[in-house]
Amino acid sequence: MRDRAGLANSRARLNRAAKGGRVSDDALSQAFEFAAGPVVFGLIGWLIDRSADTGHLFLVIFAVFGLLGTCATFLYRYQAETARQDEGKPWTRRTH
Repeated sequence: MRDRAGLANSRARLNRAAKGGRVSDDALSQAFEFAAGPVVFGLIGWLIDRSADTGHLFLVIFAVFGLLGTCATFLYRYQAETARQDEGKPWTRRTH
């Protein structure tokens, strides 16, 4: 039984991927994106700091920028997904 449920879940994910072209809803990819954004921007800031000899100024600025960008991406993705799921529900209908 458990194998059939897992197979059905895998098929459903493959169908979603074929329809949408991407599967970005799993937690591992979101966790990687959440960690990679600030790290990559922080690395760019570190390289600028190293070449300009400015201490840790650009490292902090770029890392915070990467974190804010990642948070904004998650917020917009969450709002779009909830709007998609709520589409056509009774609580979203206008009474006018």
